[in-house]
Amino acid sequence: MRHFLLMVLLCLAISSVGQTGEKVYFIRAAKLYDPVTNKFLANQDIIVRGRKIEKVGPGLKKPEAAEEINCKNCTITPGLIDAHTHVLTIQRMKDQLEEDILQHSDIERTLRAVSICKSYLDAGFTTIRDLGNSGQFLDMNLKRAIQKGWVEGPRMVISGPILSPEDGQFSNLSSHNNYVIDHEYRVIKNVEDARQAVKDHIARGVDVIKVVMGDGRITLSLEEVKMIVQTAHTYGLKVTAHATYDQVIDRALEAEVDGIEHGYGIADSLLEKMARKKIYLVPTIGNHDAYTRLFKDNEKELTPEEQQGLKSFIENSEAIVKKAIEKGVMVVNGSDMYLFSKIPQGEAAKNTLDTYFEACHNPADVLKTATLNAAIACGLDGFTGIIKENMAADIVAFEGDLEKDFLTSLYKVKLVMINGVILRR
Repeated sequence: MRHFLLMVLLCLAISSVGQTGEKVYFIRAAKLYDPVTNKFLANQDIIVRGRKIEKVGPGLKKPEAAEEINCKNCTITPGLIDAHTHVLTIQRMKDQLEEDILQHSDIERTLRAVSICKSYLDAGFTTIRDLGNSGQFLDMNLKRAIQKGWVEGPRMVISGPILSPEDGQFSNLSSHNNYVIDHEYRVIKNVEDARQAVKDHIARGVDVIKVVMGDGRITLSLEEVKMIVQTAHTYGLKVTAHATYDQVIDRALEAEVDGIEHGYGIADSLLEKMARKKIYLVPTIGNHDAYTRLFKDNEKELTPEEQQGLKSFIENSEAIVKKAIEKGVMVVNGSDMYLFSKIPQGEAAKNTLDTYFEACHNPADVLKTATLNAAIACGLDGFTGIIKENMAADIVAFEGDLEKDFLTSLYKVKLVMINGVILRR
């Protein structure tokens, strides 16, 4: 009897395998953005088989049994990538960064992050790189939940706790709340500890190492950052550095990090050094309308002096982006969108792309920061970021013409596909 049941189960398994074929889609697009040539191509067809793109080009023949998706009134792009997110943290402007951690449990932060991840899908982001402020590997738990299909979300590239000096990124913490630093960061004590911290992170399965060079009185030393970079590179991981002023930016560049996050007011000489060393920049930028909305959502009134300061910050940020591009620095899209917003976080994250467009007025250049450039920064080039044969089928369709009406079409997402699976339609 037992042998009979085993034979029945085996036959059912074989039958199941025979009936399970790869899903095939045939997508017709009015326009397709190609980040390799940095051009929009007209009347392109895409064949998706299983998890990958099988063929791209004009006038392709529809495969038998393929499901046709008509995007003749849309612009197709590779899935968008936000290379600087913090989906497990929300900060209100009136609060210090640590308030969210003190007020919400790890479970609450994770459940909230599920909703935030869905908002990124809705906005057309198929990959996000989450760079800390995520407790002790809450980002890893969320990534696994998405991979297992327990919750919906974009592909996640994660850093785990940020490697930092003794004060993390908090200011004026009361003594009984100092435990928050160790809850959110991996504090580096010395050079040997820097090496061990990277190895501990790698053992936990992170995809990238994030360091805070230091915003307060304490900064990481050159020797500590060099050890972090050397150890990470030995194991094939990139290192990206939160660096906001020239002294620590220069130190990070000397240590051979792979990327600089923020770079407020970065000197021309440092941009030139970044170009020579092929170190990418993820600037933090936004336009006046978006910042005004955020202030309103957070019930904050700006004084005339603050309004002038905001205007100067926006102008300076746009100038840095222009200079970086002119000097040959690879600019990467990253929203750093963790402030409280009444609109979904994923939609709010697109303001970075709006601002890039206002700075350069070239939709192709803007999209490149959020596709191929971001894929390179995330270590995913050769896998995603481009629509071509054998790449992951990460595809987004925007209603209208992104090339001619970028700021309108960018917010009209009609299709989101990740690894050949349609998640939004």
